[in-house]
Amino acid sequence: MSSPQSPPPTAPAAAPPAPRPVRVPVEAIDRSCRWPVLVLVVLAAGWLVVAGALAVLAAIKLHAPGMLAQHAWLTYGRVQPAAWNAFVFGFASLAGLAMALWMTARLSGAPLRGGGVIILGALVWHAGLKIGLLGILAGDATGLEGLELPPYASPLLLGGYLLMAPWALLTFARRVEAEAYVSQWHLIAALLVFPWVFAAAHLATNFLPLRGVLQAAAQAWYLQNLQVLWLGFLGLAAIFYFAPKLTGNPVPSRSLALFGFWVLTIFGSLAGQVRYAGGPFPAWMSSVAAAAGVLTLFGVYAVAVNGARLGRGAAGRFRESVVLRFIALAWLVFVGAGALAALNSLLGVRQLTQFTLVTPGLDYLWTQGVAGLALLGALYYLVPRLLGQGWPVAGLARAHFYLAATGILVLAAAFLVGGLAHGAALKDPQLGFILVVKRYLPFAATGTLAHLLWLGGALLFVLNLVLALVRCFQQAARPVWQAWWTPQPTGPQPAEVKP
Repeated sequence: MSSPQSPPPTAPAAAPPAPRPVRVPVEAIDRSCRWPVLVLVVLAAGWLVVAGALAVLAAIKLHAPGMLAQHAWLTYGRVQPAAWNAFVFGFASLAGLAMALWMTARLSGAPLRGGGVIILGALVWHAGLKIGLLGILAGDATGLEGLELPPYASPLLLGGYLLMAPWALLTFARRVEAEAYVSQWHLIAALLVFPWVFAAAHLATNFLPLRGVLQAAAQAWYLQNLQVLWLGFLGLAAIFYFAPKLTGNPVPSRSLALFGFWVLTIFGSLAGQVRYAGGPFPAWMSSVAAAAGVLTLFGVYAVAVNGARLGRGAAGRFRESVVLRFIALAWLVFVGAGALAALNSLLGVRQLTQFTLVTPGLDYLWTQGVAGLALLGALYYLVPRLLGQGWPVAGLARAHFYLAATGILVLAAAFLVGGLAHGAALKDPQLGFILVVKRYLPFAATGTLAHLLWLGGALLFVLNLVLALVRCFQQAARPVWQAWWTPQPTGPQPAEVKP
């Protein structure tokens, strides 16, 4: 007899598809972001005032060096780098991280996780920056522009960052929509670029220092990436998020935005050597930097075209929304600063602007004009969503915008026009050094007015924020307070009547 045939093997059952993430309600997302983001906002607001006060003092000492000259820790060489680091790492970076965490959660449709770790990271960052600024004022600065933080402070900042930023990346990985938004491109790129650039630059200059002029080359590369790929991309993320949201117009050309993103990512990071064009560096470094600086103009053009189309038919909303005013002005400054930076990469122009006020003027446009204005607009939008109420005094927000806008315009005019006059004086062999200095002193004094305007706006922002926090606390504490002081009924209570 033949053996019965065995039944055919059954195919393994297909695994059930993974459940698709469900978009969480906006109110739940804002609740998950409330405390970590508010801690970052409060710390950033404090550093905004500190940076403004130090910048005013540094601007005064630029044309009146005898002021407080008896105190070594208040000399220009210490106050100016302290002001720059307080703004970039105190306000701009902390406000940028607050915006990145909140915006990533909102766009991903997922709640923010790791709130306690984020708060710890913010406190570590804050402590590291405070130690670093005290070291700079005490004379422990490294002497490299933009990298003045002492070696014992930079690891604390990097450690604090690594406690905060990964939660934004994890939230992005849990997003509901598979396709990312334009603003998310810039946010994720900025979050990934910063730790690499920050760690590499400090390793190359402080911990494993390069030899000779290579340290200056690393410093120029670091400053360029910090301004364009960190601060600039944070500003672009705010522009491409809030402009469509508040105008009601979608991003006109996604392909053009993608083109601009990659142009700025690739060529924007290579143009730093323009800062030291003509220095004792290999010729190829200056040539590559000059070519990259000019090519970034294509990325600036892409941002300019998309931004201009976003604002069509939204004139009324610009008048109504302070947030949109900040964002629109940041976009204008980005286009202007990008075009001027590309023009400044040309050798013929650098022969006039080298070692003049033009270089710090462009630096101020990138830091305060692009990142500062865009992040202030973002904070004016997200803080009411976190607190569940509007700003207490709307007039303070409008006054802040006018002060900040006037300060940026005055600063740009003073440093750019003054830089051209300064460069022309340097090229004149008939003028002595003292006469050259006298040529740019009026423009430096005008810069003091610009910093005073910026500081005034910062004080208005902090006042409005404090009033908002106090009112939120009062509303949260009022039921508890009333329950404490409401007399409780005494004596036997009537029995409950059952049906």
